[in-house]
Amino acid sequence: MLDQAVILCGGFGTRLGSLTKKTPKPLLKINDKPFIDYQIKNLARHGIKEIILLCCYKYNQFKKKYHNKKFLSSKIICFNEKTPKGTGGGLLMIKKKLNKYFLVINGDTIFDINYLDILNKSKKNKLACIATTNKTGIRYDILSSKKKFINAGVYVFNKKIFKYFKSKVISIEKDIFPKLILNKEIQTVFYDKNKFNFLDIGVPEDFKKSKIIMKKSEYKPAFFLDRDGVINEDLGYVHNKKKFVWKKNIFKLIKLINDNNYYCFVISNQSGIGRGYYTINDVNKLHNWVQDELRLRGCHIDQFYIAPYYSGNKIYSEKDKNLRKPNTGMIDLAKKEWTINMSKSILIGDQETDKMVAKKIKVKFYIMKKNEKINLKSIIKMIKN
Repeated sequence: MLDQAVILCGGFGTRLGSLTKKTPKPLLKINDKPFIDYQIKNLARHGIKEIILLCCYKYNQFKKKYHNKKFLSSKIICFNEKTPKGTGGGLLMIKKKLNKYFLVINGDTIFDINYLDILNKSKKNKLACIATTNKTGIRYDILSSKKKFINAGVYVFNKKIFKYFKSKVISIEKDIFPKLILNKEIQTVFYDKNKFNFLDIGVPEDFKKSKIIMKKSEYKPAFFLDRDGVINEDLGYVHNKKKFVWKKNIFKLIKLINDNNYYCFVISNQSGIGRGYYTINDVNKLHNWVQDELRLRGCHIDQFYIAPYYSGNKIYSEKDKNLRKPNTGMIDLAKKEWTINMSKSILIGDQETDKMVAKKIKVKFYIMKKNEKINLKSIIKMIKN
């Protein structure tokens, strides 16, 4: 499972001139927030549990803002390289802290692909799996002379890769990748930048484009999924994994959503909380398990939204009533927390209340009938149209 990511933040950003005189490149603001915030959010929504920032230049700026902080379910840790060690030297310093498989991304690059898909496609006999994309200028590493694919700065490494790290100052691209290529221990997976937004802010001309590209990257359509009856069989007040029975084709559906660059949200009425049958902690524990099971299969839920409202409960009463479908409170909350292209969004449910919500928010609706498996061809058609 891919639980850990490392962001390489140690560079001086000299190509950006005066922009990085006082501010490290990953902390430069784009649309009023640091570039690295976009990277962290992108990792966190994939369920990555630990994000390590490998820093050097102006380390204290990273430490003050991010060290030991949490975003969604991700914990952020800052590590000080102290002196420049290339793109690989810092990794060697934290070798003991790293899992068997870990994700590495450049601190000046964002590529909004399904990160979990890279591990899902990587072969056991490879030590590195690299995301590639279309050729975009001469300054990028070209990994295939025939197809002209470039290195997109997103890697999944097997910890065994450290057998090639022979010095304290190491370049992953110049020192490690050539050895992996020679020994056939490297693999590439292509993602079309026309489908997924790619940005490298390393030079002034690309940094100027960043405001537009980052707005586009965050502004995605969403799938809103009811839970009981869509993700799992509706067996009545499901609140633990013993009663959780997956719907047929659900893993394929959620991966289809992720791979087509949609957000994926769960919106679930949970009056069982208000009725006292189980607690919010029970539901959160179940959803954490659901997320882990999905991630093992290369897919994820971006966020779970629940409505604990029950009319007879004083705690979950009128203030939570708007969350409960057919009200639109859960959708409204998602719209506040995420930048969603509602005009292309889709809602999947199994109840009339779900259909009513879809109508209110003016999105396409797919109804799941009882004992029916999800028709992926119909979903693909909805995506294309």
